Amino acid sequence: MTLLDVSIVNVALPSIQQGLHATDGGVQWILSGYALTFGLALVPAGRIGDARSRRAVFMAGLALFTAASAAAGLAPT
Repeated sequence: MTLLDVSIVNVALPSIQQGLHATDGGVQWILSGYALTFGLALVPAGRIGDARSRRAVFMAGLALFTAASAAAGLAPT
């Protein structure tokens, strides 16, 4: 699921570039920002998982990911 989540942005890049009228450099920033945000979230999530229940942290992350995906899918633009 993690690999799919990080690489799925590549599928949407042409649509993102066209919709935002982004340059190739802008699209590279989108990819870098997405990967950086993902990587930065892993460290505190791992620490919270060690301090609390890993299952609870995983389920909370899964619920947040599902809600964010649904919100993105329902967005008008």
